[in-house]
Amino acid sequence: MTTKTSSSGGFLSEDELNKLILLHATICETLRLYPPFPIEHKCVVEAYVLPTGHCVRKGTKILVSIYSMGRMEEIWGEDCMEFKPERWISEKRNIIYVPSYKFMTFISRPRTCLGKTMAFMQPKSMTSAILWNYKLDMGKIVS
Repeated sequence: MTTKTSSSGGFLSEDELNKLILLHATICETLRLYPPFPIEHKCVVEAYVLPTGHCVRKGTKILVSIYSMGRMEEIWGEDCMEFKPERWISEKRNIIYVPSYKFMTFISRPRTCLGKTMAFMQPKSMTSAILWNYKLDMGKIVS
């Protein structure tokens, strides 16, 4: 690796970062398989009847395994255990929208994580800065 200098420090604008489709898909796929918070817990504030007819009483704790949901064949298909960033990219090379009830890393509406945008921008910024400032030789073993 050799250092490359840049007046901008290698940082891209937000618009440029949003064009990094494969990197965005790679981040989504990483978060699907390795969520930062593998289990989410909530407490029911008032009694509720689910669409299935089951009654959930006030004060009931509900645990959601986001880790397990990221590996469910019913949600992600037969290749659910494979790391495939392509699953997030459409034929037109756009990011495929996945409903938050399937991809719960940032929790479902109406309480979606406020830091969601930042969670995507930071690794994109870091990756672009590294690639801008260093020459990487692929396939060489570094000791």
